[in-house]
Amino acid sequence: MADSTLRLFNQFYDLDLVVNANEYEVVLSYFKSKTTQEKTAQSYTENLFRISNQTDIDVLTLLDSFQKSDDMTITAVMAYFLNSFSDKTVMFGVNNVIVPNNGVARNIVQ
Repeated sequence: MADSTLRLFNQFYDLDLVVNANEYEVVLSYFKSKTTQEKTAQSYTENLFRISNQTDIDVLTLLDSFQKSDDMTITAVMAYFLNSFSDKTVMFGVNNVIVPNNGVARNIVQ
C-alpha cells in the first residue's frame, strides 16, 4: 500500500505536520481557485492545516466554512485564526494600522 501522507514543514512557524496527501490536494486546489498566486495558495493551505491541528477541527470541515466566502473574507478569517495562535507581539491583518503605545515605545531602545 502506498503512503498517502505528506509532511508539511514551515520553518517560520516551526510547523512540522504529517497530513493526508489527498486532503492536501483538495485544500490546495480550492485555494488555487480563489487566489492568483501559487505561493498564496500554498501558504493558505499550510496555514489551514496548522489551524486544523491547533483547533482539533478536521481540515475539510474548516474548508467547508470557506466555500461561500470571497477573497477578503478568507484573508480576514485566516488572519483571525493566525493571530489567535501567534506570539502576542505579532498581528496579522488586512490593512490593519498598528497604533503604538507611546509610553511603551518611548522605553524601547532601537
